[in-house]
Parts: sequence; C-alpha cells; structure tokens
Amino acid sequence: MERYILGIDAGTESIRSGIYNEKGECISFAISENANIHRHPGWGEQNVDQWSSSMLESIQLAFKDCRVRPEQIEGVGIDGTSCTVVYLDQEGKPLRDAIMWMDIRASREAEDIAACGDDALKYVGHGKVSAEWFPCKNLWVKRHERAIYDQAHTIFEHTDWMAYWLTGEITANINTVSIRWFYNAKEGGLPVSLYEKIGLGDIFKKLPKRVVSIGEVVGGISKKVASQTGLREGIPVAGGGADAFIAVIGVNALKPGKLALITGSSQLHIGMTKAELHAPGIFGTYPSAIIPGMEVVEAGQISTGSIVKWWVSNFLSAELKQEAKQRGIGIYALLDEKAAEIPPGSEGLIVLEHWQGNRTPWVDANSRGVIRGLTLKHTPGHIFRAIMEGVAYGTAVILQRMAAGGVFIDEIIACGGATKSDLWMQITADVVNKRIAIPEEQQATSLGSAIAATVAAGIYGNLNEAADRMVRMRKFIEPNPENHEIYREYIYQYEATYEHLKDDSRRLVSTLG
Repeated sequence: MERYILGIDAGTESIRSGIYNEKGECISFAISENANIHRHPGWGEQNVDQWSSSMLESIQLAFKDCRVRPEQIEGVGIDGTSCTVVYLDQEGKPLRDAIMWMDIRASREAEDIAACGDDALKYVGHGKVSAEWFPCKNLWVKRHERAIYDQAHTIFEHTDWMAYWLTGEITANINTVSIRWFYNAKEGGLPVSLYEKIGLGDIFKKLPKRVVSIGEVVGGISKKVASQTGLREGIPVAGGGADAFIAVIGVNALKPGKLALITGSSQLHIGMTKAELHAPGIFGTYPSAIIPGMEVVEAGQISTGSIVKWWVSNFLSAELKQEAKQRGIGIYALLDEKAAEIPPGSEGLIVLEHWQGNRTPWVDANSRGVIRGLTLKHTPGHIFRAIMEGVAYGTAVILQRMAAGGVFIDEIIACGGATKSDLWMQITADVVNKRIAIPEEQQATSLGSAIAATVAAGIYGNLNEAADRMVRMRKFIEPNPENHEIYREYIYQYEATYEHLKDDSRRLVSTLG
C-alpha cells in the first residue's frame, strides 16, 4: 500500500506543491505564482499575505483531479528562499513586506560587518560579506526603519514563516541559521560577539528560541489549515531549509565526495564533508546544516542560464529563428546542434560569465562579463558554445578552490535547467573531468522537502535512508579525457582574463555612479 507525503517548495516566482509516494515518485505537482515588488534599484520585496494565498492555492491545486486525497497525506515538508526576512508583531501579523533574498540595499551594512573582525567571519573566509545575508538586512532595518525593528516581536526567514503558517509554531531552521546567520551548532549557536559588535546585540529576544533540524517535527498541521486544505489536523510538518540546500537532499548528494550542481538562471555548488574547513573563495563549512554531524561547503555563480537567455533574446539572428521554425524544433535545440559542431574551446573564445559580478571564488561585485577572442570566423554557434564553456570554467575554478581547502569531489549530481542540454552537461564533465549524474526527478527541491516529510512522518529513519530509497539516477555522463586536456589551457585563460581585468572593471563600474 502506497504512503504519501507533500513537499512544498516556495521559490522567488512561485510556490510549488508536489505529492509524492514513499518511493519518491511524483503523483501530482502544482504551481501558484508570486509577485515581486521593486520599489528602488537593488530592492526586492514580497507581500507576506500574498504568500498565504499562494500557499493555499498551490496545495489545493495539487489535489485537484489527483487520485490521492488530502487526508491520505502523512507528513509535509517545506523549503523557502534563503535570506528572505520576515518581521511579525506580537500577534503574528507582518509589520512590512518581506525583504527578499535578492535585495542588496544593505551593501553598506555588509561592509561594516566584514570590517568588524569577528571570528565568525571565518565562514566567508574572512573576506567580503554578501549584502543578501540575514544580519546585513536586519542592521539596515534597525538603522533606517527603527520603528519596524522595535515593534518586531519575531524576526525569522521564509521557511520559518511557512512552518508558522502551517502549524502556528515559531521556530528557526538549522539550515538557514547555519548558512546565513553565522550560527554554529558546535559552539553554542549564534555568535553573540559578532552581533554585539555590529549593533544587533538586542536582536536575540526577537529571534525564535527553538531551532529545528531538517526532518525534525516542527509541529502538527493546525486546525485552520486542515479546514482550508483537507489535510488531517496534527499530521507532522518537517523542519525545512533553504531551497537550494533542500535540493541537495533531493538529488542525494549527502555523502562526502558528491557535489550537488543546482542549475538555472544561476548555479550553486554544494557538497558535504566530515571535517570543518575554511578557505578563501568558498563559503562554509557550515556544521550540521543538512545532516547532523556533517559539514556543508558552498559556492556559486550568479549568472549562468541567465546569460544564455540574454544572448538568445537579444542577439539571435532572424535566419536561425526561421531555421528552427521550418524544422519544427526549439531554438535551444538548434543552437545545441550548431554548438556541437564546434571543437572544444570554441576556436579561441573565452567567456567570463560575470554579467552580474562574481559570487565565488572572487566575491567581486564589480567584475563584468567578457567575450574574448572574437574573430570574423566566429558564428552564433561558437558564442553559444563559449558561454556554456565559460560557465563550466567557473565551476572548474570553484572545484579547484574546494580541493585546495580539503574538499575533494568525485562525482557531480546535476539538476535544473542546464540538464536539458546533453551538450552542456558533456562540456561540464569534460572541463571539470568528473562524472555527472542526472536524477530522474528534476524537481529536486520539492522532492527534497518530501524526503524530509517522510522522516518526520516516521516512514524512514533519517534523511540518508530516505534519499537512498527515493532518489534514482536517469543517466551518467562520463568525461572525455582528450577534451579535458584541451580545456586545461582554457581554464588558465579564463582565470587570467579575470585577473588582468579586475582592477579596470572596478574602475569602469565606478564611472557609472
């Protein structure tokens, strides 16, 4: 007899609900849209009350015309965006719109925090702190919206609000507090000295007192939510985390040596290690942020799939569009064909994929995108391939930094939009010289939340067991050693391009005001 769980994945653009069985098979999937608010450049907000409507709608749509009934669900798992901050009053009502993860208004605060010199900054290699992070946004609110800060009874994140909406329980999750609040489970929690140095020593009374692990029972579905959704009152809601980190569970990259490559508009690289490590150019390691007793290492590229979309949207010739139409194939399929005819290295092209700066390993918001080596011989196919290769070079440099810090990767497990291109995955395998596994279920985040739900519901004993039972690989892509030898020079050229241009890029950006 099948057993069923619900995974709810709250992203930037939408909230997605997936119904799964205990084998990890998706029975039904539904999406409800979110709306972003951009009041000023660099700002990003969303209405918290709209989240309530979207959560409810996505759950209801998942059960519409589905053979599984709401009362058959045994547990619920959740994930949300990281560094999306919510402010509630004493009655649990939002005091302002949520400040979204993408919001970078707190750049001055990030500089101040990076300059404080606290030991907790080891999680960013004692380098720059992102304006996206939780302390930066709270310091900005305290400085610029003091009344909101003072009135706030509870300050927590997107995933924590989801748990509150479902259960009425005020909690924080171990994942987001570890990766973005500087929380260390081994050292007693949040670094009081850091928060006091930056002027947030009074924030602790506003933060949830209970921190829950992924898969731990937060509480039961409330009577109100049960009446709205048909879910049984009291069924367990599992502790969740940031969407990308829950996707690590959804692709079963939970053992040392495996790396989750989460692709889309941007890319994240997340791996596990037994030892605590800190090195320039990588984030972490974060203790117990996914699996108790294990450390998590993180890196990322800001612009990847978004560059492909930008190039296709703005520079594709009418001839290529017409060819795709006449042949009855998608434009990306056609470009893959063209790019596959080009040799590795795109005949001397180097793309530095820093269209929106660099997240890791250089943490450089002033770096900018480059297409280097153009000649009259180069075609759209060359540039398309060079963009894919440039993204792969960025991943290769990240893996080199991880290895230098003591984190060695044997296999990459990839999910998301880039996996639709066999060529891009082969290029990546060749560049980094690693095997790439592609899971059957590409909605890795909602599956990861469902996996956490099975643990909370007692279907499986822990996340490792559940992921082993529920995640299956669709195919494996082996690297081509001959191509890798060619790409070694191009990786060098990629790094050299950044190093030679970084100062001039900073100077150029400064002219824009």
